[in-house]
Amino acid sequence: MSPAKRLTTGVVASRRVVITLPAEDRRVRTVRRFTAAHLSRWGLSEPDRDSVVLVIGELAGNAARHGGTDMTVSLTLTGREICVDVVDTGASDCCRAHGDAEDEHGRGLGIVDHLASWAQFGPEGDGWRSRAGLRVTSAVGAGAAS
Repeated sequence: MSPAKRLTTGVVASRRVVITLPAEDRRVRTVRRFTAAHLSRWGLSEPDRDSVVLVIGELAGNAARHGGTDMTVSLTLTGREICVDVVDTGASDCCRAHGDAEDEHGRGLGIVDHLASWAQFGPEGDGWRSRAGLRVTSAVGAGAAS
């Protein structure tokens, strides 16, 4: 067996992409397209892609509406879990709130909670970090089904 094969035996494949954009509502579409394109390249099924794109759209939308000047979005696929991470940075003149269930805004985090295996939200430096993990059914290099 070659040394390269020995080193990779038992290692779970991991893939990561990052994009930084102005934290603006009109950039959320770009984030969704960026996400869908990479998830397709990584071999995620259409239902998995749709769930991840919906979650990342909600998190990026919150960053655009309530965040600072920039947002950095990252996707990390490790095995059969994808972590989506949105960090907004810079000054914000809005406070963060989950919103009332009867309010037309504020339902996005409920969608995230429903689709994600886990979610974390909180301040980070001069901004805010929103993270969520989703279990996926298929991905290139994800290994055998568990």
